[in-house]
Amino acid sequence: MMTELTPVLKAAINFAYIGGALFVAIGIFLSIRRGRLHPLLLVCISAISFSWIEAPYDWAVYAQFPPAIPRMPEWWPLNMTWGGLPAAVPPGYIAYFVLPAIIGATLGRWVNAKYQWRAPITLLVVGFFVGFTWAFMFNALLGAQLGVFYYGRVIEGLALWEGTKNQYPIYDAVAMGVQMMVFTYLLGRTDAVGRTLIDVWADAKSDSRVRSSLLSVGAFIVIGHVVYLSVFAPHLVTKVMHLQTVGPTEQLFEGIPNQPL
Repeated sequence: MMTELTPVLKAAINFAYIGGALFVAIGIFLSIRRGRLHPLLLVCISAISFSWIEAPYDWAVYAQFPPAIPRMPEWWPLNMTWGGLPAAVPPGYIAYFVLPAIIGATLGRWVNAKYQWRAPITLLVVGFFVGFTWAFMFNALLGAQLGVFYYGRVIEGLALWEGTKNQYPIYDAVAMGVQMMVFTYLLGRTDAVGRTLIDVWADAKSDSRVRSSLLSVGAFIVIGHVVYLSVFAPHLVTKVMHLQTVGPTEQLFEGIPNQPL
């Protein structure tokens, strides 16, 4: 049984903690400088708020992690990940979702300025492709190929490297693409003073900066949950209907039984 962290696992965990802390620090700094909550900080808050959904998501897509990775305690909400949710997931969600959102918003603005395309459509399309590519690189290559985690079961015909321990469900990347469409739009679609559409709405509904900030935080949290749950629902349906039928027969991690059907 693997009981020590490999260099790749250490790098992935460091990315979660250091990346999450860095983006929060940058978000706080930018918020102080502009005198109101910066969109970057709002996305950070939204990302960590829905990190609890990762555990049932892992369960639904048969994601399994090495036993050496530290886990959340048993009381963690809906701790359905086989073997327990990795402790680095909550801060890691900040790094995992914020970085591609920044890339998508920056690239979307550049494409819009260069080709004069409609900003909403440009941000949504660029966001999807950035999210899809990011999930493929992080989950298919770093995750399934290098052993940070494996997918025990996939839907036949909708995965790469089917039947091997390195198989990757391509619909996972599609789900991330949809989520990045929204976050890219929220970060990239701002007015002349840098307010997102949510900030503009919150300002119109409030008579104070504090109330407006609270409304913005609440809206970002709700939107994050709605989008995540919407892409999680199809995975849950396929899990309940036992449509994930393809997977390796050997143990994914020595000494640890695979997640049962």
